[in-house]
Amino acid sequence: RRRGGARMSEEDEELPANSEELQQAIKDWLTKKRTAAGKVKQVLGLLNHERLGAGAEKYDDPVWRKDGPPSMYRAHWRHQACKILGIKEADIPEAVVDALKAYLWPTALDTTRGDRNAWLVKVPKFVSRVFHEAAAASKQAMADDDDMDTDTKEEDEPAIGTVRVFVDPFQEDKTKHMTHAIMELTGKEANGVPKQYILANQPSDMPMRVFSDVREGTTSGQADITLEAKVDLKLDMRPTSIDDVDYHRVSKDRMIQAQTKTRVTQSSSEMRFAPLPKARNLIRFTDAASNKTEKKERMEKKALENVLFGLFERQPYWSLKQLILETKQPVDWLKTNLGEIALLTRRGPNMGLWGLKPEWKSAAPVPEAPQ
Repeated sequence: RRRGGARMSEEDEELPANSEELQQAIKDWLTKKRTAAGKVKQVLGLLNHERLGAGAEKYDDPVWRKDGPPSMYRAHWRHQACKILGIKEADIPEAVVDALKAYLWPTALDTTRGDRNAWLVKVPKFVSRVFHEAAAASKQAMADDDDMDTDTKEEDEPAIGTVRVFVDPFQEDKTKHMTHAIMELTGKEANGVPKQYILANQPSDMPMRVFSDVREGTTSGQADITLEAKVDLKLDMRPTSIDDVDYHRVSKDRMIQAQTKTRVTQSSSEMRFAPLPKARNLIRFTDAASNKTEKKERMEKKALENVLFGLFERQPYWSLKQLILETKQPVDWLKTNLGEIALLTRRGPNMGLWGLKPEWKSAAPVPEAPQ
């Protein structure tokens, strides 16, 4: 008995440290089935990925590979556990299945798609809404096809837009020397937003990868962590012209939304009234209050930036005094946020006026400052 107990603890130590919840779910299940202790240890021992891989060498289906995703490990665990217990996979209780899905197997990361290249694009919020609406419409169309038992291919779906890439023809690797790209939205979801955008390259030396928690398009739908691609280009998306009618409409709606107050101040208790002071003190208090300047309410940083962008769309150069009158913001708060998106002109006809930084300017020609 003593030697058997030592062997039992030794096997428990071999199990992964983060598998306690899964171990408990398996033990509760097999205890209710009154399974023999030897088989319980064998089933628990399958949580060791090395032991699971050694058992997978005895059969061909399902296929085993060392760099497989967590779904592969789960499939092999179910296969070998059912063989030990003499049951079918459908007999495994839901509690064990859920615990098995939540468990992240050691060294189990799907990297088969890691060599693919991806673009990391910063898009405006109104363009993001267009993409989400198009994705929802495509998903609904696929669901309708399933109900009607039809087969719709990807090339049959309407395109949401086109991208033209401009490269340096004298460079061997065209993707690494892309000068810029033009995206044009052509789908019906793009009604009411600008149609043409510049994708400006933003060089970055930081290596980045794209991961996903759920692999879309699979029947299993399990929460696997998957390496999808490596970021090849980092791009900034902005309209090609500020004179676009749709862009003016979007900017106007954005300014109205930014100026709409979303916070309301109200009293949390009953109001209390203090007795009026003497007339002498009341007059003195009133005089002191009249000398104080009225405090201005500060906007949130994002809302103030939206207002400033809208002002620079109206005209390219502003004085600080004009911006204070337009935004009704405290001077220090305004200058702090203004310095992040604009520069003070030091020379030339617009000296002393604020204008957008070069990275925020569009490709459209800039008119002269107002006199």
